[in-house]
Amino acid sequence: MASTRTTPTIAELVARAEALLPRLRERAAATEEQRRVPDETIAEFRAAGFFRLFQPARYGGYELDYGLTQIELGTRLGRACGSSAWVQSVVACHAWLLGMFPRAAQDAVWGDDPDALLATGIAMRHGEGRPVPGGFRVTGHWEFSSGIDSVGWVLLFVPCLTGDGPPLMRCCLLPRADYTIEDTWYAAGLRGTGSKDVVVHDAFVPEAHTVPIPAMAAGEAPGRAVNSAWIYRLPLTPVFPYNLVGPALGIAYGALDEYIAQTAARPDRRESVPRHLRIAEASAEIAAAEALLRADAAEIKWWGEAGTAVPMERRVTWLRNLCYAARLCQQAVDRLVTAASAHSLFEPSALHRAARDLHAVINHVGVSWDNWGVCYGRVRVGLDPANPLLGAAPRHG
Repeated sequence: MASTRTTPTIAELVARAEALLPRLRERAAATEEQRRVPDETIAEFRAAGFFRLFQPARYGGYELDYGLTQIELGTRLGRACGSSAWVQSVVACHAWLLGMFPRAAQDAVWGDDPDALLATGIAMRHGEGRPVPGGFRVTGHWEFSSGIDSVGWVLLFVPCLTGDGPPLMRCCLLPRADYTIEDTWYAAGLRGTGSKDVVVHDAFVPEAHTVPIPAMAAGEAPGRAVNSAWIYRLPLTPVFPYNLVGPALGIAYGALDEYIAQTAARPDRRESVPRHLRIAEASAEIAAAEALLRADAAEIKWWGEAGTAVPMERRVTWLRNLCYAARLCQQAVDRLVTAASAHSLFEPSALHRAARDLHAVINHVGVSWDNWGVCYGRVRVGLDPANPLLGAAPRHG
């Protein structure tokens, strides 16, 4: 289907984000208390076009630069409310995933409702897909589905049986009628993301509503046949975590803003040399993280537009840098919280909330230093990365 919407520039989207910050700050404590992003915030994000960033243009989406857009919006929205920024970023990213599916799946979601939103279930307690004529019967239990209360569809990573061979991981698309939500999200950080569990009991999923994860990992998903934008040619795993580190940058910048404001508000703090040094150290770490991510985002765009296979060295380097950038943000905020006065311990404290939120970010598997740092080290010494989610790619080229 064709769209007559005008695609906004990233600068225009940033201006819309800036305009929302006062309301996001006002709602931040309530967002944590209700453990999900309020409907008002979702409606404002939808009206601002924040969920169309990576949606195919055929459905009114913008097909914007994958990494740069998440950096720009994350550094704004995360300043006001980490949970809201997280849900905006990950839900917008899921439109990118659906853009990798066959056209039939995209039409099923967006054909009648271009504003339809999706969540994901990647962390599986148990589950499987059994092959049946025309598709798979899926059963299982998935955790940490951020924003699940605000969407009508979910994408699940499912090990699908293949006969005598090992199961093949597929990304499976299911409508709201085919899953239930279990309210398990009582978390220390990112409390307002509503990252609850998804449970499926013997749901039929047409084969056209699935994509093999290895094809997504290699940047060779079937959606390339109908969506020509370069973002749909990117390998999934080494760029996916930009939807995590974008909000992390914003959360860290917001914590720095709060610490500076607290320091400037009282004469004794304002003249404190240790506080001056904490500001300098934390700001340098956050700026270094952002510079690292921006440099890689430019390189990712180059490879995407080139349309050639991304060498494994680049894939593991991008992941190393994503993980390290998240760690830099967490270290910066931990330093500020440790150096703040006892007043930062009271609820609701924006500074303490930022620390809890960043600790939640770095616990996500997408920015796990222990996982992806090892992959980088293995490749550098001439071994394979030992992780099938990185796909197969030439070592040079």
